[in-house]
Amino acid sequence: MLLDTTLREGEQSFGTYLSMTDRERILRGLAAVGVPEAEVGWAGRDDLADMLALAARVAPGLAAAAWCRCRPEDLRAAVACGARRVCVGVPVSDAHLARRLGLGRPALLDQLAATLAEARMLGIEHVTVGMEDASRADRSFVFAVARHAAAHGAHRVRLSDTVGLYTPLEVADMVRALRAELEVARLDGSAPRARRVSIGTHFHNDCGMATANALTALECGADCADVSVLGLGERAGVARLEELAAALVVRGRAAFDLAPLRGLCGHVAQAASLSVPRHWPVAGRDIFAVESGLHAHGVRRDPSLFEPFPPELVGGSRRMGVGRKSGVAAVAAALAELSILPPPDQLPAIVEAVRELSATLRRPLTPAELGELAGITRSENGPSPVQAGIRPDGDALAVRDSGTPLSTTSPTASAGNGTPRLPRTGEAGRGRIREA
Repeated sequence: MLLDTTLREGEQSFGTYLSMTDRERILRGLAAVGVPEAEVGWAGRDDLADMLALAARVAPGLAAAAWCRCRPEDLRAAVACGARRVCVGVPVSDAHLARRLGLGRPALLDQLAATLAEARMLGIEHVTVGMEDASRADRSFVFAVARHAAAHGAHRVRLSDTVGLYTPLEVADMVRALRAELEVARLDGSAPRARRVSIGTHFHNDCGMATANALTALECGADCADVSVLGLGERAGVARLEELAAALVVRGRAAFDLAPLRGLCGHVAQAASLSVPRHWPVAGRDIFAVESGLHAHGVRRDPSLFEPFPPELVGGSRRMGVGRKSGVAAVAAALAELSILPPPDQLPAIVEAVRELSATLRRPLTPAELGELAGITRSENGPSPVQAGIRPDGDALAVRDSGTPLSTTSPTASAGNGTPRLPRTGEAGRGRIREA
């Protein structure tokens, strides 16, 4: 159902250089998740034989494929390296045919037939024909290539959206139409084995729709979708493994083990010198972190109210924070977790102090900060929380006689003379999200 191409498409991305240790960890991670198939390189790559051997050793259950151009010599090179499974790239748009290959449509069909004949002669077990730039090609020619591939022994035809222009509605229509075309080819005798030809997809993410397109394709009859870890690939990359795998599991369409995904994403990010945004689906560190009053209230009552799946499913954990967006119930609950139970009449002052300090620090408070803040606020004649000089890490700063911290926590919170600029009570309260 999923074909991972991190080690082929992903390694083609600008500035990405993976070591053999990186590749081994990726292969082991893919096997742990349960991904059934992966492209591990391309014909002409110096270490293709090493990659195929590595895949067989560390991920024996993973079907390892090599990518080839539509040329018999590429197939021979791949087989010489130990490949038994290949993906053949076949441009189908007139622009690619004319400007990249210098071929007309009939010549391309002849070349495809010759390449597939070579695959049969070499005893290659599985051949995918990837129809490149399908989203800008004449639809009738895309179908002609698919029928031709089926008639000459291909096991899979793959719709490749090379520049990421398809939309989900277009994908749904195209996949259904391609399936119907293959059935017609079977019935009219032009490709008797077309029933056994599966449909794959390869969507680029230039317009941000790769994962949605891949899921749509699978929902509409495609058998396989290409993905990579973090969507790593040329330009904006391709459909993301972590997103699509999670969507399929949550929708009951697959049984992948999602727990290893966060670690796999973290390793790929490090190896490719990428930063995973904290809100990144599945892999982001803050996707199960809650601060706003309404959401915190709901999550404490029943996490499923505001979570599509439990954190444990993807190897994550839930975090509850309090800050400028928190209400009385959220602050009271957070204090209770610290075994601090202030009298009800003191809670509004503590909440206001929490909001004030959070607005100054421009982030939620740590448990240590919350505990110290509650103690300060409850002291009858104690200093204000910011005068107490709580650092972002929870340590207290020295306090001048005037009550001003000796240093500030952030340049953005400074009035320009080393003194924190504190919001007035009215300002701190604007735009709050209060609990019902």
